[in-house]
Order: sequence, then C-alpha cells, then structure tokens
Amino acid sequence: MRPPPNPQNIHVVLNPKAGGDVFLDMPFAEIRHLSFSPSRLLHYFCFIVLGLKGTLHDNDDKVVALEGEEGGAISTKIEAGRTYLYHVEGDESSFTSSLVDPEAVRELGSNVSSTSEGHDTAFRTRLIERDGSGIFSGTFPDYCHGQHIIAHSKGADWLNLIIENRTPYDNDNMSGFDRVNDPRNGFLDSPNIHLSISKRNVFIFKTPNCYLHREDIPLAAPNHDIYPGSMAPLDSRFTMMLAVDSPGPKSLHIESPSDAMFAEPSANDLPSGLLLDYFNAAVLLKNYLKGNETLNSSPFPRPPAVPVVCQQTFIPRSDNRKSLNHTPPPPGTK
Repeated sequence: MRPPPNPQNIHVVLNPKAGGDVFLDMPFAEIRHLSFSPSRLLHYFCFIVLGLKGTLHDNDDKVVALEGEEGGAISTKIEAGRTYLYHVEGDESSFTSSLVDPEAVRELGSNVSSTSEGHDTAFRTRLIERDGSGIFSGTFPDYCHGQHIIAHSKGADWLNLIIENRTPYDNDNMSGFDRVNDPRNGFLDSPNIHLSISKRNVFIFKTPNCYLHREDIPLAAPNHDIYPGSMAPLDSRFTMMLAVDSPGPKSLHIESPSDAMFAEPSANDLPSGLLLDYFNAAVLLKNYLKGNETLNSSPFPRPPAVPVVCQQTFIPRSDNRKSLNHTPPPPGTK
C-alpha cells in the first residue's frame, strides 16, 4: 500500500495501471526551484523515466494541464501534499520497453568516464575544440575532465540500445552516433562538476524539449569566467541545476542555475538532448524514485554480457611438480 505524501511533498505514480508502486516522491519546493512551470517539469520527468509520452491526472481523474494550455472544467494544477497519476499514451504493458534501466545508469557519470584515464585522445581533443573551457564553470581546459554522459565502461552496445529505444530531439543530430567516445556523448568541465555528476546531484536540462520551453527554467547569472569568445547556442539552452538541497553540492561552489557556453555554439555535435534526458532520469532514480525493487526485477532489453577473460598464471613445470609433490619436513628437522 503506497503511503500518502507528506504535506510538503507530492507523489507522481508512473505505473497506475500496473500496480502503482513506482512513483516520484519530491518536495514541492524543489519542483518550484527547478522550474517556473511545475506541470511541464513533472510531465518531462515522467517522460524521461518511462520514455513514453503521457498525461498527468489527479486522484479525481482531472487532467493536469500544461502551463499555457489551461482551460476547461477538467483541468487542475500541481499542489503540495497531493498524488498525481501519469497515464501513458498507448499500452502500459510495454512499461519496460523504453524505461530507464537501472543497470545502464549504474556507472553513469562515474570516474571511469574521465578521459584523463586515456580512453580516447581524439575525444578530449574534440571537446576542447568545441567547448573551449568548462562549459558551465569556464575552467581552463588543462584543468578539466572530458565527461561522458553514458559511461565509457558501458560501451557502444549500451549506447546504441538507449538511442534505439528513445525519441531524439528535433534539433539533435543523431547521424552516425554509434560510439561511446562520440563528442555528442560528453562535454568538458571541472573536477567539481565531474564529481557532482558522478554523485548524480545535478540535472542538466536541454531546452526546448517535448515539454519544457527555454523560459520554463530559471535564468542563470552571467558567468564572467567563461572562455573568451564562448557563447550559448542560439536555438537551445543547456542548464545545470543542483538536484538536491544539501551542503555537499553547495560546498563544491557550483553555480546553480548555470548555462553552458561553447567555443563552437553552432557545432552539429553538441551534447545530445536524448542522452542528457537519460542522465536526468538517473538523477531521479537516485534521489526521488520509490519502487526500485520493481524496476530491478523488470525484464529490460539489454545487450549481451561481455565475457570476462581470465588471465591465468602458469607455473613452470619443474616448479609445478615440486609444489604439488613436495612434502614439507617435520618440525625441528632441516
């Protein structure tokens, strides 16, 4: 039995027709902090976790209208202390076909993603050319990590599976996107931001997307440390915001919100909105999602496991025979 939310939180049930045991439990103040449009934000959150479009309803089956599209007697708005149900378009039996997979994001953003470990020099080189500096912090490139969105350790099979099961943005260039070291799967920034990503303490919103407009996300203060000549893209925003109100992320001196700037803002290989959505879903899984037992037991489509090659150490034959047949002398004898 799902408990009611506390008066300061809301619940958003992601599988109302399939048990109702997978839901977001979020402080309403946190939702208002992240967006000026709570309904659009919650529609977006449900969409990135499930990979399926749908509509929010309250417990009285009233539709929760998107901001700017209110109207009619059946519409309502988001309020603290209430539960909302996300009804997907189409058949809910395909619940796990595009659902964010806990296994895919288990290492997402972890330190193995850093190009400082020598995975691909070309990846880091292209990020420096495109980004110029840390895209959110303005950190000089020599002191930046090349951050993968989908972890390098997951490899091309996981990357391709995620791309195949998700809908790309209209302005996402997905042509030939089949390598984990593709620059669309990364960006350049400081170790502090790298750590916050590995801890999943930040969201990175690419707007506009299927629910959020650019103006739905709070404006960032001007970053005077940004690399000279860097600019924001003309047709989109990449905005990083702290996901958790705790001393940990704040102690890293991360500006929130912070808008990304690029040395090549019109490049056709900017970070993929599709993959950033997947990363944001991982942040939700860690911080706000209840019902992970159901998710972990679900039959996700996954690539075949890569066999582990064991390296065996051989003992030379003479030593081997000695070690097998030699009996140590009794105590006190030589």
